[in-house]
Amino acid sequence: MTLKHHMLSLGLILAATTAQAETFLVSLGKITLGKLVHTGTSGGASLKATLDNTPMGVFDGTFNGTAKPATTTDGTAVIHYVGVSKSSRKSRSVQVQIAKGRALATDVTPASEITNLSDPAKAPKNITDPARAIGMLINSSGCPARINIYDGRRAIALIPDISEAKDGKLICSIAYKVTAGPGHLSPLKISKAKMKVTYDTTNGQSLQQITLRSGPFNLVLDQTN
Repeated sequence: MTLKHHMLSLGLILAATTAQAETFLVSLGKITLGKLVHTGTSGGASLKATLDNTPMGVFDGTFNGTAKPATTTDGTAVIHYVGVSKSSRKSRSVQVQIAKGRALATDVTPASEITNLSDPAKAPKNITDPARAIGMLINSSGCPARINIYDGRRAIALIPDISEAKDGKLICSIAYKVTAGPGHLSPLKISKAKMKVTYDTTNGQSLQQITLRSGPFNLVLDQTN
């Protein structure tokens, strides 16, 4: 093989494995709470959130989620998801193995954070993890299809509703529902929200904004890339 072919092969390998990072500012009303960074990799993804300006610091903390291709001891190809959240109130680590859309195993620490849905046999079918789910929204062609998310403690469904295309934008309305397991932000236990995903379509399709509205709360993620 010539040097030219070697360089071409190396370029293709690098192109296939180079991570694509997307950064979002996270706001509640007029307050910027922090930021979220999603990085897509070949076969996996990472999701990092830092909230350092929540009201009175009540929900300040960090979250790191990674989804990586792996293989079990019997040779089964799986996605190994790890989610670690830390705040002044508590810390939690969750590990989930997913193969062909099914949960094979979960591990939640500390034990006090285990829920009924931490039993993989009770997890729904056709699931993905939170890190790859965000990637599905980012890389969607048109409005996203239904996405079933499992994080080791709860199941969430993103159910498409109406869509609207105007002025170079595609706006996708989505019902966000915790279908099993605890709601978010204990003790609030938020279990449903109206979600809108807005794409710029003037040059292909790129994600601009995600909004989540539940009661008086209106959470906004603005893409900064």
